[in-house]
Order: sequence, then C-alpha cells, then structure tokens
Amino acid sequence: MSMSMPPPPPMSVSRSSPPLSDDAAVMAARQGATPPPWIGRSRWRLLADAIGGWRQNVDKLRQLVALLVAYVRPAVVRGRLQRLVALGHADQVPSIPQLLVAGRDQMILDASTETKVFYRSQGIPWIFHNVRRFIAGPATMLDPIGLFSPRDAIIDHVLQTFHRHPVYDLVLLRAHPEGVEEMARAADLILAGRHPRGRALTSLIEDGAYHARLPAEIAAFAREPQVAARPVPDDLSSDPHLMLAMDQFKDVAGFVRYAGRLHVRFGMLGALWAWLLAGFDETLGPLLHVRLSPRHIALHACDAALVSRYGL
Repeated sequence: MSMSMPPPPPMSVSRSSPPLSDDAAVMAARQGATPPPWIGRSRWRLLADAIGGWRQNVDKLRQLVALLVAYVRPAVVRGRLQRLVALGHADQVPSIPQLLVAGRDQMILDASTETKVFYRSQGIPWIFHNVRRFIAGPATMLDPIGLFSPRDAIIDHVLQTFHRHPVYDLVLLRAHPEGVEEMARAADLILAGRHPRGRALTSLIEDGAYHARLPAEIAAFAREPQVAARPVPDDLSSDPHLMLAMDQFKDVAGFVRYAGRLHVRFGMLGALWAWLLAGFDETLGPLLHVRLSPRHIALHACDAALVSRYGL
C-alpha cells in the first residue's frame, strides 16, 4: 500500500495494494487471474479458516510426520523418482544433495520471486497469506520440490495454491498409489462444496476461477499423462532470468535435468549450507542489505535451448 493511502482497519485484509509494477500488471492479465474470493474478509476469520477443526489438524500432523520421515529416509524419495523415470516423466535420478540445491533454486529464485509479483497483482498480503498457508498445511510449505511430500499434502497444495498449469504436481502424484484419482476426487469435492477442508482451501486460493477449471485440467492429464507442460506466456516478466527459471521448472522433467547438472560440493553438507544461506537471505538479508546466495539459477544447469531463447 502506498504511503498516501490510509492504513487498513485493524485485522482486516485491505483491498488496496501498491501501484502495480509493469511485471505485476502483465502477469495478472496474461494468466487470466480473477480476484480471490476472500479479499476484504476479516483477518481473524481468515485465520480461523486456516486453523480448522480437530479432524483437519490431525490430518495436518499426519502429513507433517510423513514428510519428515521422507527427509530422513532418502530411499523413499529415490523410489518415487525411480517410479517417475519408469513412467517416462524423467530421465535420471539425481543425488539427494543435487535435488535439494535444485529445490533451493526453484523455490527461492523462481517460485518465490514469481509469486511475489503475482500476489501484488492480486492485492494479496505476502506475509499474512504465507502465515495462513503454513497454518493450514505445514507439510505443503516445507517441501521445495514435492518429492518428499506424501500424496495428500501434494493434493492440498494443488487445491490451496494457484497453478498456471498443475502438470508438475500431477506428475508427482503418479509416484503415489491412486494419486491422480484422489486428486480428481478432491477437486470435484471442493467444487461441490463438500470437501472436508474446503473452508480453509477456498480461503487461501489466490485466483477466484481456479477451482472451477481444475477438474478439467486433471481429467485431461488422466487421459494423457505425457501431456507437455503449458508454455510460459511470452513476456510474462521483463526479467529474462525469471523467465528462464519459470520455463526450466515448469515440469518435473525440466527440474530433474537441472538437478542432474548441478555440481554440489561436500554432498549433504553443501546442500544444507545452501539452504542456510537462502534462509538468511529471506530473513535477515533484506534488513542488513546483504545477500549470500546466488541471485539467479545456474545457467550451466539449464537446458541450452532455453538459455538461448532468453538471450542469456
């Protein structure tokens, strides 16, 4: 919100937002985004929606435990990725350190940057909204690549977060028994107003038209699982590095190719150090005007054709 505007009422979500940058205005228009249905509602009510009831919180805990188990059992992640290789969705199984560093690049240098621009275009408060997302489903916020997540956490993530094309997550679900089928059932339930966590999910989604078009996209994927990811719209951003990142990471195959080309020194220690630096950059870094991790994804790990496409 600009300094010339009065502050919003206490504990409410303001409809006002800072003047849109060119990138934000373009991103909203190119993606056909409609306003979130919950803008303007009381923050207390939105928090209550995210917290949910006893059953919902038991489900959150179950998903979180399953996620943490995968973090300490790398064989679980390798097994899921091997299933995706067997199904033709990837062509290799990178090491866990490579996957983690690639996840850092995908999360911090691509998804976070793109999402901030998109949120500005939709008038969504960045910090408050992400706090609600974490409360509504901690497991959906703690996996940078999706391969560590249990099936239901991936489904909840797809239902609570706007996706230009959810093919990345639908491919991930093929590594789980009945993954795509359960995703279809959940999408139908939320559209019919009968999903057990529908109140939280509908109060988080960033595009008001998203849930209505999701069942058709899932059905199309179920008919043809090898469908290509939808192309990134031209000039979605004026930053060629961000355009490259969105294009490289638009599907699981691109992410895996990127991870497999990374050189991670010191293995898991190197991966953990990369995430510690990223955590500093996202918290204390802006206050101290210091950045310790890269500003852009690694060009040598990207597809050469994509690097050339964006003139990098």
